[in-house]
Amino acid sequence: MRNIFFKLGFWGRGFVLLCLTVFLLLAAIVIGELTAVFIYGRDAVAHSDVEVMLWLQSIMAIGLFLLPPVLMIKLCCEGSLWSNMMAARPPKMLPLLVCVGAIIVSAPLVSWLEDINLRMTLPECMQPVENWMRAREDAAAELVGRFTNTPDTLRYVVNILVLALLPALCEEMYFRVGVQTRLFGDKSSIRGYWAVVLTAALFSALHLQFYGFLPRMVLGALLGVMLLITGNVWYSVLAHFVNNMIAVTIAYIEARGVELSQPQWMESWWMALLSGAVTVGMMLLLSNIEKKEKKF
Repeated sequence: MRNIFFKLGFWGRGFVLLCLTVFLLLAAIVIGELTAVFIYGRDAVAHSDVEVMLWLQSIMAIGLFLLPPVLMIKLCCEGSLWSNMMAARPPKMLPLLVCVGAIIVSAPLVSWLEDINLRMTLPECMQPVENWMRAREDAAAELVGRFTNTPDTLRYVVNILVLALLPALCEEMYFRVGVQTRLFGDKSSIRGYWAVVLTAALFSALHLQFYGFLPRMVLGALLGVMLLITGNVWYSVLAHFVNNMIAVTIAYIEARGVELSQPQWMESWWMALLSGAVTVGMMLLLSNIEKKEKKF
């Protein structure tokens, strides 16, 4: 029974992970709503106060992304839970700095891809679909703005925890460990890189923000390569956290009246190309560091 995912194969494991995800998502919705009413009151829930939305966001992140892979591994994999979650070893400083540095230097490439993605248009016959996609994008931007556009320092700290740290932890456990490693599997061959690409595409698509699909997929692939090279999820969790924290911090600084404008040259194609080349170089450096570590 404990090895049922391996006996069922890819499609069986995928189906069971999907069932766990749907069940725990529904449970998170119910628990989130009930606890929000108990903590904040019916009026606050009815008016979708920011505090309520942040609470629901936290419950959803845990129920939708953290618990499904944890339960799958706990029930169906032999050995230590932490080891199977690829989280048994604490991160080392040098590889961690390389991972965080790669996230930072990839920013021009991500920004350029975002600009390309925003210019996407569909054929006239698909205009209703495009309108729906743009409406989804605007709604997501408005919601994030409600969370982050505040000069309040305490809210900024809460945002760091709820919008930066928690999503980084939960999403990496679900996508990089649960899907990339335990569903697609085999990190030791070329199949591992296909798993990185497929997981990154799924990671981006499930955000349902179609005009940010390309940059989010590239970020997901970069995080997946970090896990593939190191075999330790803490590197991708911390790199993901830094990426989220930068966005939350920029919004906080701008809400306090400081204008942060990006230089024109940062959005050029040659800067994106240089950013991509340096990011690839840093992943090669990470691979060399890990190979040397394994020799000793």
